[in-house]
Amino acid sequence: MENNNFQGSREEVLRPLSRLGRTASAFWNVNAVSQLSLAEDGLISAALDMVVPDDPFGARPGAWEPLLEGLTLGVGGSWGDGLAAVERATGALFDEAWMQGPHRAVQISPVPEYLLGQGLIDSPLLKREPFVSYLADLGPAVLARLRVHALQLAVEHAGLGQHPLAVAAVAPDDDSTGVRNRLQEELTAAKDLAHSQARELRAGEADDFTPEWERPSALAFRQAIVFGVLAQCVAARRPAAAQCLPDILSQLVTAMMGDDERTQEFWMVQHLHDAARRAA
Repeated sequence: MENNNFQGSREEVLRPLSRLGRTASAFWNVNAVSQLSLAEDGLISAALDMVVPDDPFGARPGAWEPLLEGLTLGVGGSWGDGLAAVERATGALFDEAWMQGPHRAVQISPVPEYLLGQGLIDSPLLKREPFVSYLADLGPAVLARLRVHALQLAVEHAGLGQHPLAVAAVAPDDDSTGVRNRLQEELTAAKDLAHSQARELRAGEADDFTPEWERPSALAFRQAIVFGVLAQCVAARRPAAAQCLPDILSQLVTAMMGDDERTQEFWMVQHLHDAARRAA
């Protein structure tokens, strides 16, 4: 049991422990972010969101199913059902005697993150360029290339590859300050317009539209995010050309919803970017 910090929900903790026996974790926070994880034989067998439990992932995504019979997850469920699932998986008992008994308190030392997690280590992307080169020198020197790569993917995913503002924003920075100022203003205006269009489209859409990223409003929403990031990149290159784009990946995440090859490539770039930044 942890009072905040939630190290026990991490793959780096669960997988090694599971080599000693089946290991389970129920995690939630004040924002209702949650995860129920089951690890066996050094792998995450199945993990799912306790609020939206219909999309489990892991080496055996259905591994939780027989252990959840009679429990209520999702809307209307409780965190206690997650603890009950952990009891069933491991034999641990969170009963009154446990609650009232003595507990040893220790300070947690975070376990270092894996370079690549269970779901990525066997990706075919890692067998081709530029990912082979990224892995060969995964450190601060590769951050600039990873950020450019991520931005290119986001621009294409938003359908802006041929848009004149996007083309101008990623062109070599040899324009005057006045030109860059005007470009930043135009990108910001394009962002505001795309946001307005997304809101108008969203107002007429069904609430249960699935998958979420295929809503008619989703493209306009992605474009708004990308225009805003491009404006930020243009501003970052004034008054002198920067050696590296700002850290834009966390902003681009919400623009990269989907399950196509481009989004999968983006998530790999993001993971490698995080690893390279940790090495900085």
